[in-house]
Amino acid sequence: MGYFVGVRLKEFAKINKRYHEIAYPYLEDPQFVDKAKVAFTALDSNNIGFENIYHGFFRFLPTIFSVILYCIIIGLFQPLIFVACIFGTIITVIVNKQIAKYVDKRKEDRARAFRQKQYFYDVCYDFSYGKDIRMFNLKDKLIGDYRRKANDYINVIKDIANKKFAIGLLELLMLLIQDGVAYFFIIYGYFNNMITLGEVALYVGAVIGLSSTLRRLTEILSTLQVDANYCKSYYLFMDDTSYFASYGNRKALPKTETLEIEFRNVSFKYPNTDKWILQNFNFKINKGERLAIVGTNGAGKSTLVKLITGLFDVDEGEILVNGFNIKEFDRNEYWKMFSVVYQDVFIYAGSVLENVIGTDNTLEDKERGITCINLVNLSNKIKSLPKGYDQQLLKIIDETGIELSGGENQKLVIARSLYKDANMVILDEPTASLDPLAEAEIYESFDNLVKDKTAIYISHRLASTKFCDKIALFTEQGLSEYGTHEELMALKGKYYEMFMTQSKYYQVEENTYE
Repeated sequence: MGYFVGVRLKEFAKINKRYHEIAYPYLEDPQFVDKAKVAFTALDSNNIGFENIYHGFFRFLPTIFSVILYCIIIGLFQPLIFVACIFGTIITVIVNKQIAKYVDKRKEDRARAFRQKQYFYDVCYDFSYGKDIRMFNLKDKLIGDYRRKANDYINVIKDIANKKFAIGLLELLMLLIQDGVAYFFIIYGYFNNMITLGEVALYVGAVIGLSSTLRRLTEILSTLQVDANYCKSYYLFMDDTSYFASYGNRKALPKTETLEIEFRNVSFKYPNTDKWILQNFNFKINKGERLAIVGTNGAGKSTLVKLITGLFDVDEGEILVNGFNIKEFDRNEYWKMFSVVYQDVFIYAGSVLENVIGTDNTLEDKERGITCINLVNLSNKIKSLPKGYDQQLLKIIDETGIELSGGENQKLVIARSLYKDANMVILDEPTASLDPLAEAEIYESFDNLVKDKTAIYISHRLASTKFCDKIALFTEQGLSEYGTHEELMALKGKYYEMFMTQSKYYQVEENTYE
């Protein structure tokens, strides 16, 4: 049994590696997520998929041997009973195949219903949602949503069970006919003095044994067929190259080389949508330039980051990095050149230092990680913790773990970005949890830390990006205004209007342009 577990875990490692190589857009596609769930089902546990086939095979061998033995015993008495058994077995195989086909047909429906149900389950048990659930009295709403989705999932299971029952009635009928034929000939033989009472007991026992063994064989065959279909889905998923974008093998540029990014006639829309986010877009970010990208919600600011970092491919046109089309780079090599701090802060259950340096563990790595933490003004907070830089974060793994504030988490992620020391840095509104003054301080101190590297700063707060060399204002129509802070203020357009509106709230003095 240990061998089977080992085989399953090896396959699980393979599919995990494969999953992390899939083109990013598919990870945001619910249909793909459902297909992936079906593939992973083959490896879920020891009672489904791969391992269950191994177990089922060893259950199948003695069962089929028992069926053959019972058939021989009964067949020696009356060959017609043997024929009835063979016919019944053929019907059983056909019925099981139909059941397995229906289960296979509904497997993505089942995966989708499970995904939706599981979302509400996870939300209800996720610590991070606890405050909102209580403050806004969301308990009844979430429980109600969970029950509805759970009922949807149960209904799919019921449909499959009802189909199995309906088709299985034919199998049951054949077993009854088979038993009826056998008992008829046994009774007929006894009353016609063809067999003794002792032989009646023998043959009745054989018929009962055959009937129960055939039912067990039916269950084994049905399970094997279902598990085989899950394994088939697994291999189809593993062999499907359509989930992987085609890239080149160019290595990452040296860390000392600053990046230039150029969009040439780029058009892009998200998969399965009709709305163009960018159309015939031309734009250049020069080497060493500090660019601020600002604008209204839904204007495509974060989309630019996803395109620059290669998470999404353009539909038309090309993006160049230092003159090279980004598709020429090996994807993992390409990502080495970018250090991105996203809007959604990711803190994992590990120590403070591990959240910055990851798997690096040399003394030099740790010292550099601590330096980066200190550079974002977290040193006093970390030193106040019981275990300092080795303090565990989050309570999900270690009950002694602590929860940093939203702003402290964002600073920690910025320290992670500094530690990577990539060719280009991008801050995609990572300071949303900070007050305006703290955000401006972080941006300007971060700018001093990245030195002459190309940097992109995305923010809703315009006052935080005044220090940038260029500012690009995006609206739903695309790039609307471009220039320095002074130039855009002098235009007295959309940027001027947004800046002056915000300055009233942030108490930023900007009387020069009034």
